[in-house]
Amino acid sequence: MLSTSVLVLRKTPYSESSVIAATLSPDHGRLDFIIRGAKKISAKKMPQVDLFRELQAEFRMKNSGLQSLYSCELLNFYDGIASFPDNYLKACEIGTFILRNSHPMIPCPEVYFSIKTAFEALSKSNADIPWAELVKLVFLDEHGFLPEDLSAAGDSRKTEAVEKLINSVVSGNPLPCFPPKTWRKIAGWIDELSRYHELE
Repeated sequence: MLSTSVLVLRKTPYSESSVIAATLSPDHGRLDFIIRGAKKISAKKMPQVDLFRELQAEFRMKNSGLQSLYSCELLNFYDGIASFPDNYLKACEIGTFILRNSHPMIPCPEVYFSIKTAFEALSKSNADIPWAELVKLVFLDEHGFLPEDLSAAGDSRKTEAVEKLINSVVSGNPLPCFPPKTWRKIAGWIDELSRYHELE
């Protein structure tokens, strides 16, 4: 039996009483669980499995296909995201990007913790910070898609600034106080880099 924390990024009805939860684990990458009887609302049927929640999941790893969830415990919930329609769309964008580009058995702890940071922020305020793009930036870095040297004309400040930004997103430390125009430029650069690597 394996145990890992997971973030629920998508929940899809399946049959009359079951759901499929698409999740991300820091240790095992993408994990898709079938949860039988999950639509029956009772404590025994694990109703805590819901969108944008962090769970401690116990399961037996299969080589392919859907994993069967043996048990789970609620660790964190980010239900406040639903209070901000724009933030909900940003959180959905994060989930879509991660599920399209993540695979089983590829650990991704930095991406995992960056999503937690983003969900925490999106559940509390309607800020101008481009959280979806910042999670993409961490994904690009963790999977080796960022150039090692981002400096121009021998100026290493750009590389250091990007590294500090990534570290802040992963660790949950305060982000730089950029004006909206700067955040838009950063988001545009990250989206352009994602498209270059055919990650959407």
